Amino acid sequence: MNKKPLNICIFENGLTPDDLIGNFGSYPSMIERWLAPFLPEARFTYISPVKGEPLPRPEEFDGYILSGSRYSAYEKTAWMLNLSAFLQNLRDIRRPVFGICFGHQIMADAYGGLTTKAVKGWGVGAQFYEYVADAVPKSAASFIFHQDQVTEMPPEASRVGGSSHCPNGVFIYNFPAISVQYHPEFTPEYIRALAEKFKGTLLPEEVSAKALESVETLRVDNNQIAAWAAAFFRASA
Repeated sequence: MNKKPLNICIFENGLTPDDLIGNFGSYPSMIERWLAPFLPEARFTYISPVKGEPLPRPEEFDGYILSGSRYSAYEKTAWMLNLSAFLQNLRDIRRPVFGICFGHQIMADAYGGLTTKAVKGWGVGAQFYEYVADAVPKSAASFIFHQDQVTEMPPEASRVGGSSHCPNGVFIYNFPAISVQYHPEFTPEYIRALAEKFKGTLLPEEVSAKALESVETLRVDNNQIAAWAAAFFRASA
């Protein structure tokens, strides 16, 4: 039986560094490469709020995915405020949305939570996540790159996963919305490239060293997260 075609919009909230985009592509393209094999009935469209591109009508697409970003949700720039209002509209019409990293954070803020700079500092590399609900994937390692965290949960969210570094790491909402602090679209190669590129500048050298070690020692299974996200969009559309 053919599955219902889905039109999914991916919001580009951050830009791949210029010297890495040739090898790895944009963040929306990374997300599509990760999810498309598990959601073959989907057609993906990219829109870039961070570049100032206008947002669509909320009902224009069957679902939305929010990428990560180097920016912080608490900066509350004009494009972030517009995105927050858009997310509230998605909630009102019950249109499904899946948030990644910054996407997880701005969703939390838009829905009544709070994001702050993490007192535990940077999380980079691979990190083990525990899940506490049957509807989510089995506990496993995921790729991370963030120094902000959700410190106050939104009232309509349930925490279903997290790590020792980031307890509020995975939310399911009581409307069609899921968000994760980690990056299921990242590859080991991209995490290594980031850890090397920012070593001693954005990242303390010891953070980069631990990140590179973690990628070698922890097995990350992004496929189970892709299967979970695909099932979410099918069920919600």
